Amino acid sequence: MKRKHFFSNIGAILTLAFVGTTISCAVVGSVVYGLTRLSRSLSGSILFTDCLLFGAIISATDPVTVLAIFNDLNVDVDLYALVFGESVLNDAVAIVLAQSVEKYDSLAAGSATFEGGAIVTSVLSFLGVFFGALGIGSAMGCLTALITKYTLVREHPLLECTLFILMSYSTFLAAEAAQSTGIVAVLFCGICQAHYTYNNLSEQTKRSTKTFFELLNFLAENFTFLYIGVTTFTYRSHVWDLGFVATAFCRDSAWPALNIYPLCCLLNLGRRCRIGANKMHMLMFSGLRGAIAFALAIRNTSTDTRKMLFSTTLVIVIATVLLGGGLATQMLHWLRIRVGVEGESDKEQAGADAANSNSPGGVEAAADAPDDFDAAEVGEEQAAVSGSLCRSGARHKYEGRLTRLWHLLDIR
Repeated sequence: MKRKHFFSNIGAILTLAFVGTTISCAVVGSVVYGLTRLSRSLSGSILFTDCLLFGAIISATDPVTVLAIFNDLNVDVDLYALVFGESVLNDAVAIVLAQSVEKYDSLAAGSATFEGGAIVTSVLSFLGVFFGALGIGSAMGCLTALITKYTLVREHPLLECTLFILMSYSTFLAAEAAQSTGIVAVLFCGICQAHYTYNNLSEQTKRSTKTFFELLNFLAENFTFLYIGVTTFTYRSHVWDLGFVATAFCRDSAWPALNIYPLCCLLNLGRRCRIGANKMHMLMFSGLRGAIAFALAIRNTSTDTRKMLFSTTLVIVIATVLLGGGLATQMLHWLRIRVGVEGESDKEQAGADAANSNSPGGVEAAADAPDDFDAAEVGEEQAAVSGSLCRSGARHKYEGRLTRLWHLLDIR
């Protein structure tokens, strides 16, 4: 996915990721807590903090299967950007939320009433951990960009490739050493590096690092899902409660209706290009659970309650991946979502490139643009800044002036 599609929908992505995940955690925790009060076996063993933790865990989406299908079919770029961006930032928020709930649980020490001081401490911990990871990741990404831009390291591709990979990994170590979350730091480091550092690399290093990270990504995904499958049968401390599993599935099916639809309707009030009902349905269907939910659940199985949360999460992960991934193509057909959009966009780009090359402004923009932007992209950015948004046949849909200014700043 090109980064301009990501940033052109940044308002919707941030809303769905931050507000949506927080609402999901609170709603899931409250609903599960209320339903468990109806069971004698569960009402005495599950606290509200356990339900909130389960809400944070299960709110982490990982639609890797759906995104792979989207990529193969060249689905509408806005839908792809929304699903991809929401899932990436959603994982970061879910991780920090889970840590904050555990922080509150340790401070409240199992108290049956709410502790005001513990709540304030947990909120501050959430803000500190998240923005600390954001700062560390962004700083390391920008530092890598400066090193690759103002040094002669590009003349030594092996050294350049090694430096790029080690700087990326050191972001994780620095965040963990600062008692923040390394995964979130690496996420924002990757965003900065993709936006700034990658264009400073030599062509050989670009090819090498791209291949290397694609290999790591493929191996990690396969290992993770293999480990999830093996754990289902080899983990010896499963605690199964059919009532809790049924409650979790009912909640998992219902909560998107209270999360995605209201937020998308609110976003449509300010968007020039609205999120259609079919895209809302697909966003809800794409909320698969995967590696992040599994990792958050398995890291603490010290009590029977935590073991039950892990076992339930494992069932939900397997069920959503199999059902959601298997029916994704059919859902695209049922919802009449356009596919093959990338091929059409290439033709539009060629026409825009020809149009821009005939004008002095277009020639200058093409000459000044960085390597990863062509003349068509520059022309589209200028059209977006001038207010030609969401016209018939337009491909990039910008939401606000800050986004347009950000793009204009980057292409100069």
